[in-house]
Order: sequence, then C-alpha cells, then structure tokens
Amino acid sequence: MKNLFTLLLLAVTALTFAQESTLLRLNYKTGENYVMLMNMKQNMGNGNMTMNMTMEMPMKVISVKDGIYSAEMSFKSIKMDMEQAGNKINYDSNIKETNLDETAKMMSSQMQPILETVLLTKTNMYGEVLEMKMIKGSGNVNQFTSQTESVVYPKEAVTVGYSWVSEKDNNGMKIKNTYTVKSIDNKVVVLNLSGDITGMSKGNLSGSMNIDRASGVPMLSTVNMNIEVMGQKLDTEMVMTMKKTE
Repeated sequence: MKNLFTLLLLAVTALTFAQESTLLRLNYKTGENYVMLMNMKQNMGNGNMTMNMTMEMPMKVISVKDGIYSAEMSFKSIKMDMEQAGNKINYDSNIKETNLDETAKMMSSQMQPILETVLLTKTNMYGEVLEMKMIKGSGNVNQFTSQTESVVYPKEAVTVGYSWVSEKDNNGMKIKNTYTVKSIDNKVVVLNLSGDITGMSKGNLSGSMNIDRASGVPMLSTVNMNIEVMGQKLDTEMVMTMKKTE
C-alpha cells in the first residue's frame, strides 16, 4: 500500500508539472533600456566566402499605452571580418577611420548610414511590430524588421509541448516558423524552433529561444539556417542576446 501511495504521488506531481501553463506576453516598462547583441556567422559556397559580424543595438522604451510599446532603437557598433577568394576585410566601427586600411575604409562608407540610423517602433504585447519608421538616417526601413520582431506569441496560454506557427515574408523569402515549448520554470520559458524557407531562397532552419517569463523578452535566441541562393549554399548561424541595462 505504501508503494502504491508513492507511485500515485509521483504521478500527480508529474501531471501537475506537465500542465503548468503561462501566457507569453511582452511586459516592457516606460524608461527601460535594453541592449541587443547579434552575432552572425555565414559560410557560402563551401567556404568560398565566410563572414563573422557582430552588432550592438541599444533600445529604449519611451512609452507604454493600452498594451502598445513605443521604443527607439539605434546601432552603436558593428564589427565584421570577411574573407572571399583570399581577400580579407576586417572592419570595426570602434576604430577611427584614419586607422583603418583601404578595404576597411570602403566598408566604413557602407556601414556609416546604418550607424546613423534611429528607428521608432510600435509593438504590441504579442511581439507583433505594428509600425516602424526611421526618425534618423536613410534607406529602406523594412530591412530592419527582422531585428525588431523576433517572435510573435500566441493568444492562448502555453504548456510544455505546445506548438504554434508563425509566417513572415522577408523581401521575397518566405519563412514558416514552428515554435514548441520545451520547458517552463519560474523564470524562463524555453522554446525549440524549426522552420521552412521558400520563395526566392529555399532551405530550413532550427534553433532555440530562452524567454524571460516575467517580461516576455527573448533573452537568448540561437538560429541555424541552411538555404540555397542562386545555386549557392549559404549556412548561417545567428546568436542574439537581449539584456536590460541601467
């Protein structure tokens, strides 16, 4: 009888844990500051071209109203190391242009408009970007959408094993993402990510995401993408972190 009671207790405990649910919602506060760090490694054509780029992007929440978050995002620094056909380019925006070599100076002229850009975004509690406009800088504002919208949360509460699908069109590249809840604890919700890519490029992606349960902010996202572009294979590994600052 004692063993039976123990087994029943274990079963109830396991069932309670499995049924734990949570609503994934963004919960920014006015005046909060965050910094996003993105590291992207790319390999095209079996090593014919390799690139390693790191970007630092500060973000400030300027207002919160009726579940809509307005924030300003800028680009503080860009570092890139690239090699193609034996030619190497090493660029770091933190280094004065006078100390850069000629190839890095050419890269600097291309990166400067990005470094001067300031974006204003409006996002709802589900993570959907409702509006984006460029308040400083020039260029196509749509190219920055992927940096501001990382995941769109479902309307209903999620439990371990729950999955949902999100689709987006990124300049002709259609991405269908499937998110599956791997684990839930008091602080973090962990998601597994898989996806299919169609349209101008074809391929697949996989990864994971750690979400702060209280704020709904993705603290760590890792994505591996394998696509084919104009007959060339492109492998991309992207790691993004989001940290709250003072």
